[in-house]
Amino acid sequence: MEIKFLDLSQEYAHLKSEIDCIMDEILQSSSFIGGKYLQEFETNFAHFMQARGCVGVGNGTDALEIAIKALNLEPNSEIILPANSFIASAEAILNNGHQAVFVDCKEDYLIDPLCIQNALTKKTAAIMPVHLYGKACDMETIIQIAQTHHLKIIEDCSQAHGAKAIVCGEEKSIGSIGDVGCFSFYPSKNLGAYGDGGAIISNDLGLLETCFEIANHGIKNHDKYNHHLIGRNSRLDALQAGILNIKLKYLKASNTYRQQLAKIYHENLSIFKNILPPSLEGFEDNSVWHLYVIRMVGSWEGKREAMIRHLKQNNIACGIHYPSDLGSLDIITTHCNCKVISNKNAKKYAKEILSLPIGNHISQKEIQLICQKIQEFETSCNF
Repeated sequence: MEIKFLDLSQEYAHLKSEIDCIMDEILQSSSFIGGKYLQEFETNFAHFMQARGCVGVGNGTDALEIAIKALNLEPNSEIILPANSFIASAEAILNNGHQAVFVDCKEDYLIDPLCIQNALTKKTAAIMPVHLYGKACDMETIIQIAQTHHLKIIEDCSQAHGAKAIVCGEEKSIGSIGDVGCFSFYPSKNLGAYGDGGAIISNDLGLLETCFEIANHGIKNHDKYNHHLIGRNSRLDALQAGILNIKLKYLKASNTYRQQLAKIYHENLSIFKNILPPSLEGFEDNSVWHLYVIRMVGSWEGKREAMIRHLKQNNIACGIHYPSDLGSLDIITTHCNCKVISNKNAKKYAKEILSLPIGNHISQKEIQLICQKIQEFETSCNF
């Protein structure tokens, strides 16, 4: 029996009749760009994420770049982001001509608000919290910092579709909390397209209109040839929108199932003194567990490659997200518009983390089997 890290074919088999039907409908209509299928998804996704509006774009990186441009920050502004993230978070800042300021993460792998405080300067214009692995950042504290220092908040939500954060005692959907929220619909995401795709959500409809204009060659008032600013071509096509609209109906149930699997992992892995499973405290019902990331610590430190080989020999796939923090990449450390303030934890965790399979394609029994094989690894190594 093979346990895959991701199995998109199984997902398609489950939704085949609905997917094939909407694909045929869109192909018959010849409405491939814009139109009712995109509008319907934008409306439904905004409602699901508790935001006033949504603009579909070409991918998650474009979502971040367009959102930053729409905020019209002072040239060469500093934007604070976590060292523990995918490089797209940094690319979006640098491609807008701003400075990327990297700060450390806490033990939950999310940006540390104290490190944000320590990185503030007169040039700081925005904070980019990245809701990594499906967990929501400490948005209550980040909002307080932003309000005190008059900063914008750009939420990178590419791994956290449907995650929640508690702000002032109220449960809120990530992406709808800051000034703007950016999503990727890369196929592996909790809500994934069958190709590239992304979206921008906000409660500021004026800001969303600017995002739409930038994504559509800088047009004004939806007039195809009335270009009033330099934009780009970044659109979520109707085929992807139609697929996403179907999958959106099942996202809440899918996320709930991931939460159940995370609990099983936690119950089984907490017995190992050399494994640090992600804490459920504060995340049990709010995280959507895009990834289940453990750390190999104590006498298992440095044994990650051996663990990977052991799991592979037992037909269990796994991954590393990410093998290097951004603050340690040569392209970042040598870039004139990058500044690494702190990355001690992120650098350390990058050597210890291991992502175990999680998702709708995995049964609870298979999670138990993975944990059993980890126990066999402990026995075989005589730890």
